[in-house]
Amino acid sequence: MDHQARYQEIAIDIAHSIVLGEYREGEKIHGRSTLAGRYNVSPETIRRSIAILQTMGVVMVSQGVGITVVSKSMAEKFMRGFDQKAEVQVYFDEMKKLMEQRREIDAKIDANLTKIINYTDRLASRWMDVAEIEIVQRSSAKGKTLSELKLRERTGLTVVAVVRSGIEQFSPGAEFVLAEGDILLVVGSEQGKEKLQEILGEDTGSGLASVE
Repeated sequence: MDHQARYQEIAIDIAHSIVLGEYREGEKIHGRSTLAGRYNVSPETIRRSIAILQTMGVVMVSQGVGITVVSKSMAEKFMRGFDQKAEVQVYFDEMKKLMEQRREIDAKIDANLTKIINYTDRLASRWMDVAEIEIVQRSSAKGKTLSELKLRERTGLTVVAVVRSGIEQFSPGAEFVLAEGDILLVVGSEQGKEKLQEILGEDTGSGLASVE
């Protein structure tokens, strides 16, 4: 993006010509109409350019005389000022870019926080719905390991603990062998729980009991 107006660019170009000696102190510069043709702009634009240079003491405009170069040193000072302004503009642009990036990062953080909150809400709801299923005497699951039963693969349920003789064994391993009287604590869908009851009761048709 060009941060300098056209009249500022022309003012800088004229000052540069003075610094290079193309226009000497005391020498007259072309009239506004000539300058307008040279830079392909309107006379109004040239008037604004010359007004800047006159304010900075680089040139002097006199009625009937025209535009006269007053000071080369002021032309140099004027150019240094614009160089500093351009440098500040670079810092400003960089800051603006960083702020835009920060807004994008903040938006992503907010989106991820929302996802985390929604996920934990669902997870909390899921863990609140724990079913207790007892392995009764006629259950076909007696003497089998969790690995052999493949409960997770077949039902989608997670066995979070097994209660045996009143003692909770959390996160039982795949080789954990089920016994009569064990109570499985499971979480998952209602369909999965129904499927689990079928699996634990297969071969007998009545091998388990739900514990409320």
